[in-house]
Amino acid sequence: MAKLRRIRNSRGTKFATDDKLDMTPLINCMFLLLIFFMVATTFINPKGFSVDLPSGQSDQSRATKDMNVVIGQDGMILINGEQTEKSALAAKIRQVIAEDKTSNAILEADRTVLHREIVEVVDIARGEGIEGIAFAKAEER
Repeated sequence: MAKLRRIRNSRGTKFATDDKLDMTPLINCMFLLLIFFMVATTFINPKGFSVDLPSGQSDQSRATKDMNVVIGQDGMILINGEQTEKSALAAKIRQVIAEDKTSNAILEADRTVLHREIVEVVDIARGEGIEGIAFAKAEER
């Protein structure tokens, strides 16, 4: 907005306008918005768990002492080749951890298995002390 200033002349007092715009309020608002958005973005904290996804390349697999967990199409769970019921899954994971002294697991599931079931198995494994879980990709036929 233009500023009004008082000018005295011979006929009395008049008001004259200044044609320059005052940019100070606009600049102040822009700086305040900038600071607000900079501070607000630091509060974003995504929830979830980290996942090691397969690379998709067919490299030679390395020999490890990781626990292998396979979830079949019918919901059958195999841990290191031994069939396990979901109710006894926690005890079997504890047993494998104690025997193999491992803290990592490789999980492979059939395409038809619901994600809910996979997450339940991951939660049980995490609760029993498994630190890292990698998801294996089954070969396509």
